[in-house]
Amino acid sequence: MYSRPTAPLPIGGVLDDAIKLYRESFVRCWPIAVLSALVKGAFGIVLLVYLREAMAARSMTAMMQAYRQPPLMALYILYFVLSVALLGGLIASQYAVVRGAPISIGTAIGVGFARLGRAVLAAIVTWFILIVGFILLLIPGIYAIGVLCLWPVALYGDDAGAMQSLGVSRELIKGHWWRTTTILTVSIIIILVFTFIVGLVTGIFSVFTHRDLMAAQLYGQLVGVVANVFALPAIPAVLVAIYNDLKLRREGGDLAARLGALPAS
Repeated sequence: MYSRPTAPLPIGGVLDDAIKLYRESFVRCWPIAVLSALVKGAFGIVLLVYLREAMAARSMTAMMQAYRQPPLMALYILYFVLSVALLGGLIASQYAVVRGAPISIGTAIGVGFARLGRAVLAAIVTWFILIVGFILLLIPGIYAIGVLCLWPVALYGDDAGAMQSLGVSRELIKGHWWRTTTILTVSIIIILVFTFIVGLVTGIFSVFTHRDLMAAQLYGQLVGVVANVFALPAIPAVLVAIYNDLKLRREGGDLAARLGALPAS
């Protein structure tokens, strides 16, 4: 049974809390993870089929021309929209577990799509800030990644507006950038190791069982769908754990400031 922390935790404690939240919430949000993995897998398969001729030609020019085709651009937009909505469903489901009031799968998905407009706006603004940061100088872009990483939790968990969620993320992470970035980096490395091992085993198996390159790639996509069912809910769980920990720290700091402002008796 997941128990929400009542006091700020060290880095290892936040990671442990994220693992507990992942385990507790997975039994409730796995259908959303399946949908998200299917969307990701279907996108990858359609992309492989659509780019088959360009890949066979082994021409970078042909690949670039294929990527600029309107149907493929429309496919990217559809994939982006569905991914954002289902991410929202995962966060809504996990955040409800943290609050001790779990919600149904339908309700969680409904939250994901109901707040989709503001989520897309927040994502576009975030990407714009990141692009500008990386173009001007690498360091501002890296810093912006850490500062704005919690907006999905503020938006889908606490029902914040698009720009408000960016502000909430910035305020919570202020003074805790290195800590937040460390937790995220460790989590991402763990997930990457998992996906790398799955991909390596799948690739080796495909080489010995599929002579056709396209068949091997399609097989890899199908295995990836199964792996993503377990991988996709992981980062949202980490973000929710970080968000809750930083809220506890901010509330503790505000309380200390208020106590410090009281007149001495």
